[in-house]
Amino acid sequence: MVDEETPLTGRTSTLGKRTFALNIERIRFWGLMGGLVLLSVGTFVSTYAVNFPVKENPSTFMEKLFGGKPSDFETSETFIYKLFHFNHTCSMLDFNPSKTIAALIIMLHTLPMLLFVICHYLRITSQTDSKYDTLKMVTKVFSPIQFVVFTYFYMVFVNSPDGEFGTTSGMRKFAFHYVPYGLWQLGMLLMAIQQCWFLSLKDQLPFPWITHTMLRAYLYFMGALFTVYTYFIVSFMLGSPAWDTTTTIGLLSAKGIMYIWDVVAAIIPMIMAWYESTDGNDTQFTFEELQ
Repeated sequence: MVDEETPLTGRTSTLGKRTFALNIERIRFWGLMGGLVLLSVGTFVSTYAVNFPVKENPSTFMEKLFGGKPSDFETSETFIYKLFHFNHTCSMLDFNPSKTIAALIIMLHTLPMLLFVICHYLRITSQTDSKYDTLKMVTKVFSPIQFVVFTYFYMVFVNSPDGEFGTTSGMRKFAFHYVPYGLWQLGMLLMAIQQCWFLSLKDQLPFPWITHTMLRAYLYFMGALFTVYTYFIVSFMLGSPAWDTTTTIGLLSAKGIMYIWDVVAAIIPMIMAWYESTDGNDTQFTFEELQ
């Protein structure tokens, strides 16, 4: 980061100006990396420290880690498993102590992503070429939505899906748990649309072999994936499953959608963000006290 402090000229004054350069794509990279750290740590803690369903004499963390004792986390007993016949990636974050640790680590994802949303908004709306006019109007809608849904993503840890399966209250708890995640998915889709649109207008594609058509295909696929994913979850919540996950093909299809979404929405953007951050195209910010 380049940092300089410049006093104002003229009459003696304590006012000043500070200018610094920031690579906002590096910020996005670390925000997305924070999500992977979250899942990795949550999986580790759930495997070796979670006791669910609660047992009177569970083995200790050290016994499981070094003594080969089996995990006390029975994943087939979660509400999500009973509803969908498989666990979602978030299941490794839903029970204490994993949930508490995840609620702390989530800031490694949330704060960089919020900073990126602000910086990306400023980057787009500061463009002066008329070809950016439509994107600038869309950004004034998309960016506030992203900021809100990323800010309240932590609510997935407040609303744990630990209700009794087969009850209205249990399904309600799952719904309150899912909604923040579903909105986070929407935020990631809107961010991808903005990013690809901006890169296309700037004619600065991440890799030499990527074409404008490929960017559009990526967005269409991501949009379709989000739509199917959302429909799948909501259909189970309403008691009319989109398809039968007790069959092999149905189960593999559902799991495939979940893991492919992770790749399309997080892994690919993370790779792109790192590559874009290496081009030396920093953004300069200036803070100046006017009076």
